Amino acid sequence: MMLPRTAARSAQGAAKSLRVASLATPALPQRTLPAIWARGMAKDNKPRFSSPKNPVSKPTPAPSAPTDATTPQSKPAAAAPTQPAQSQAQPQTKPEVPEEQEPIPDLSKLPDLTQGIPSTLEYERAGASRSSLSAVEEPEASTSGGSGRAKGELPASAYISSADRRRAQMFKWMLLAMGLSVVGGTAYLGRDWDEDELAKNPDAPNGWGFGLWWNRAMARLGETKSYYQDPAFDKLLPDPDPSFARPYTLCISLEDMLVHSEWSRDHGWRVAKRPGVDYFLHYLSQYYEIVLFTSVPLAIAEPVLRKLDPFHFIMWPLGREATKYKDGEIVKDLSYLNRDLSKVIIIDTNANHVRAQPENAIVLPKWTGDAKDTKLVSLIPFLEFIHTMDYADVRKVIKSFEGTDIPTEFARREAIARAEHQKRLEAMRGKAKPSGGGMSWLSGLLGLKPANMSLMVPPEGEENPAEALASGKMLQDIARERGIRNYKMIEEEIRKNGEKWLKEDQEMQEKMTKEAMKSMQSSFTSWFKTEEPPSNNTPEKSA
Repeated sequence: MMLPRTAARSAQGAAKSLRVASLATPALPQRTLPAIWARGMAKDNKPRFSSPKNPVSKPTPAPSAPTDATTPQSKPAAAAPTQPAQSQAQPQTKPEVPEEQEPIPDLSKLPDLTQGIPSTLEYERAGASRSSLSAVEEPEASTSGGSGRAKGELPASAYISSADRRRAQMFKWMLLAMGLSVVGGTAYLGRDWDEDELAKNPDAPNGWGFGLWWNRAMARLGETKSYYQDPAFDKLLPDPDPSFARPYTLCISLEDMLVHSEWSRDHGWRVAKRPGVDYFLHYLSQYYEIVLFTSVPLAIAEPVLRKLDPFHFIMWPLGREATKYKDGEIVKDLSYLNRDLSKVIIIDTNANHVRAQPENAIVLPKWTGDAKDTKLVSLIPFLEFIHTMDYADVRKVIKSFEGTDIPTEFARREAIARAEHQKRLEAMRGKAKPSGGGMSWLSGLLGLKPANMSLMVPPEGEENPAEALASGKMLQDIARERGIRNYKMIEEEIRKNGEKWLKEDQEMQEKMTKEAMKSMQSSFTSWFKTEEPPSNNTPEKSA
């Protein structure tokens, strides 16, 4: 009885020791836990180091030994259950291997933010193809060939705000209104002409056909466009005055021709007058109707003109309002001048400005402020020669000087003609003069026309033209002497009466300004005045 009970107690003690060993083995010491917690290590709330997955179950108590063991064979039978118990507890005593731990990040490589935000240049050079933001924003490619949207993803219209929807709807209504306005405007422009309009547009008659309607609309649209591109008036100059008739019209530009403007930080805008401008205008005013034709707006050019020509030798000033806008360029169209183009000459510095009538143009280089310039004054003999010879078409004369410097070429031709004239005079000397007198044979010799005979009539105090020609002078020499004499008379009158003329002109300007202001005020106040009813104060007739 005693031996089996002792064996059972020993078996129970061994089982208890094995259970305590199996429970205590997986536990690690506290010092092995990481001391620093990082964001990457906190994926879940489960403890990092857990207990074994398969804890050892409590062993069942050994069966009690039989109480009546009378024979000695019961001793080995009682000891037999201890062997399988030991064999089952032996493998459970081995500690289980814990789960693989995640690596602890090296915090020493993190940037020191106390010194500011570090640069990302090294990261960009490392070949980063896309940022984290773009990786989040880009939708994942669907497995069905890259088309469509992923499962559970909303359509693109779900991401449009209500403000964007209203804006898109408003844009559609605007397009619709614009289309309707275009159609309605075209229909209105294509309406039938009035009587006056029909006379001006014979190529687009009235009618209900679509083609006729379209032609009228295009004609009216062209008139609207020409309002902004064509000159302000169909006739820029009034009809010639017979009392102040000049056979030729000379148009001349202002900017870089008569004056030159410069701006500097120290002085601002400064305007310089070209050398010889006064002589050029005063001398040629006796032969030409001088017109200032500039591309500058008249409101800007007028103050300069008042100081440049205070005595009004320039008869008509024309500004940008008188020019034509074509292909992005300002064009001075001489056909609007109301003058015969065969008698018109224009002097300009820009060939594009005179491209409408290049055969009437003399293009000079721009004057940049040179105080010794003589190119403008050197044109006077050529322009004077045209008036003296009374050419029927100045365009042919200008064409003959094409591609040359006109003052230089004219001086060369004049020297040749003078030499030829001297030879003819030497050949005619000693011969008998025709019965018609010296005037007729000299005019035939020089090829003078009847219109040139006005120069042959000498005014008082002037040398007889026949004697002047016989002495070797040419016709242009006689005209030049007469022109210089008239120029001196004009300058003498300016010295005597110039101040008085300027004062009278100033008074006239002030008077005109006051009248304009008074007219403007009366027209403005008339809007607020009410008409007074007629008074009934007439006396009654006595019976």
